[in-house]
Amino acid sequence: MRCFVSLAAISACLCSIGALAQTLPPDEALLAKTRSLYDAPFARDLVSFDCAVQFNWQQHFVDLLGKVPPTAAPTVERLQAIQHRVRVDRNGAVVSAPPKAPDLSVVAHGTELEEALKAMITGGLNAWIPFSTNVILPVSPTKFKFEKIDTGYRLTLNGPGIASTLLLSTDMRLTSGVSELPEPLRLTTEFSPGPNGFLLSSVATGNTTETAVTRDATFAFAYQQVQGFQLPASVTIKPATPEVWHYTLNDCKATTGITIEIGLPKTH
Repeated sequence: MRCFVSLAAISACLCSIGALAQTLPPDEALLAKTRSLYDAPFARDLVSFDCAVQFNWQQHFVDLLGKVPPTAAPTVERLQAIQHRVRVDRNGAVVSAPPKAPDLSVVAHGTELEEALKAMITGGLNAWIPFSTNVILPVSPTKFKFEKIDTGYRLTLNGPGIASTLLLSTDMRLTSGVSELPEPLRLTTEFSPGPNGFLLSSVATGNTTETAVTRDATFAFAYQQVQGFQLPASVTIKPATPEVWHYTLNDCKATTGITIEIGLPKTH
């Protein structure tokens, strides 16, 4: 999960398109066009959303071990009784559970498994957030340049503490990227068309720029419409281990409005 937090650092803030594309320099015009093709709800008027999380512990054990071991049955029963909710805004995902959740200290590995699930819930949604805010694409003061190549475009980003290269297809879908700064990172992505633009279908990330290394974590997303926004309905996470985590989100409620970021006054 750490690698996606650092990926968000590629961009210092969100910016809006304030001029018509034809009045911009060629690279800026192409960036404005590219940005408009993606569904980025947090770059519109989505402030946050809150959902119930559904995770099937019994199925998770069956998928991993082929069955639920008898010794694990009490643990599964208590874990399944915990009803989680998650709140997501552009700063990250936060998981909550009822204050009177079952006591996990009396079953084997209950606490560890509960913490692992919470980490997967937040990690999966945190992997989605950079794409939902459009910060994957460069914003000021990062310098950038498009280069036409056979498969589409190469987009180079350079700035204070930032050195990255993104590859886009001819229809401007991001297909892969490599970052040297702020730390080594690579990613491959797939997008699908949605009613409001391209939706992230999957992203695979690794904390190295070496493409020969295959220990990537993969995140896959399906979507639902909530108050006019396309938000995750299910998340599937494949870490660099055989274990797969899959959860769904329902009973979602969105909060809309205008977010104003106020910084401290500059001192001279």
